[in-house]
Amino acid sequence: MKLFANIRHRLSGFPEVVALISFLLVFLFFSIRAENFLSLVSLTNILTIASIKGIFVIGVAMLMISGEFDLSVGSTLAVAAYIFALTLENGMPVILSILLALIVSAFLGLINGLIVTKARIPSFIATLGTMLAYRGIARGLGGGDFARFTGDKPFMFEVLNGEIDFINRLAIPAGSARMTIIWFGLIVIIAAIVMTRTRYGSWVYATGGNREAAMSQGVPTNRVVITNFMLTAVLAGFAGLVLFSSRPSVDPLRGEGWELTAVASCVIGGIWLKGGHGTIIGAAIGIILLQMVEQGLILIGVDVQLFQATIGLILILAVISNIYLSRQ
Repeated sequence: MKLFANIRHRLSGFPEVVALISFLLVFLFFSIRAENFLSLVSLTNILTIASIKGIFVIGVAMLMISGEFDLSVGSTLAVAAYIFALTLENGMPVILSILLALIVSAFLGLINGLIVTKARIPSFIATLGTMLAYRGIARGLGGGDFARFTGDKPFMFEVLNGEIDFINRLAIPAGSARMTIIWFGLIVIIAAIVMTRTRYGSWVYATGGNREAAMSQGVPTNRVVITNFMLTAVLAGFAGLVLFSSRPSVDPLRGEGWELTAVASCVIGGIWLKGGHGTIIGAAIGIILLQMVEQGLILIGVDVQLFQATIGLILILAVISNIYLSRQ
């Protein structure tokens, strides 16, 4: 029993380790059972899709560590994509379209943060409401229909999510690696440095761990929460722009359900639901793990509808693991 207690104590300090072990086991399973799982096209497809979702998972991770949730990220993604599409189609320069979409995203995040900190409404309830409201805004912007960009693709589309040819040509059939992988990697590195090497990162952990104690030590907890809501929304908006750049059309349901995937990725990656514990690396591993499971199930011929059931099981196991590791 003492041995297990020591192992639990050590693992509690490195929550991403459990996620990494799970990742390796799942990777090994599909490598053996799924034909073509180790092919370049399969692996790059996993990374590309996981990276698009992973961009805003990082924001959700920081927010959850500070003790809050944002269920509106999928709707924010849709609003940003619609603004990008409509402004481009009406002749606005691409840089200005990007800035406008991100500014609106930040404003939506600010609204979430103010509702939570000023009205003192639990973030789960507050963002459940804004999720529906922002989805309504997206539908209104597009008139309930698709929005498309019909002009020549600007160079910024390649920067945002163009193909990475030197990787895709390494094998036949060609891979599907895109620039979103690079963006995701950069965001993970920057966020990990912020969370582990800066005062702001310490504030985030303190806010999620014990808000009253953090306030007594001079931590501006409300500012931290609002900033994280805004950051999460900006990253969600950026994910919408990246996705639109590879497929220049957007529909009213764009990003629907992705907020639950983001929360699941964070929990699987070792972030505690009550806040104050977890890592950016763990959340990144979590979203890649989920996408790997989906790809692997497709390759072994399992009904894709079982994906949600599988993710639900993984999520429950992750929560049990987190509770076990959090016990003193």
